[in-house]
Amino acid sequence: MLPEEFSKEMWDCWRDVSVAYSTFAKNMGVDTSELYVVDALWDEREGLSQRSICEVCDMGKQTISAICKRLAARDVVVARASQADKRERIMALTDEGREQWRVPVERMRELEIKAASAISVEEAELFIRVVKLYAKTFQEEVQR
Repeated sequence: MLPEEFSKEMWDCWRDVSVAYSTFAKNMGVDTSELYVVDALWDEREGLSQRSICEVCDMGKQTISAICKRLAARDVVVARASQADKRERIMALTDEGREQWRVPVERMRELEIKAASAISVEEAELFIRVVKLYAKTFQEEVQR
């Protein structure tokens, strides 16, 4: 496969995964971006800074701020000042938020495990190596 063909296939695969998550969110009756933020916070009992959420979800500061405000208005998340930097806000799921989002998050993770189980260990290891190399090389070229 030529590099041009691989690059197009890579982009098509990336889009297919994105569409699958969007379809899942729609079927669950939740917003895709909110799902990503709640999932990022799910295992973080102490919460995450909005900056960390931006990095985990690959979304901009304004987008994350707006999503967190929507979630806070519905008592899904609560904000507190960081101990290290009082200007930084730490977002954490509330107990109510965990209950509201339990089914979508647990179902999504169940489907992720099912999808991953369809791939052999060797295929998974190769996939990870290839994607990491692709991303690293792309990022290095962006930096030039």
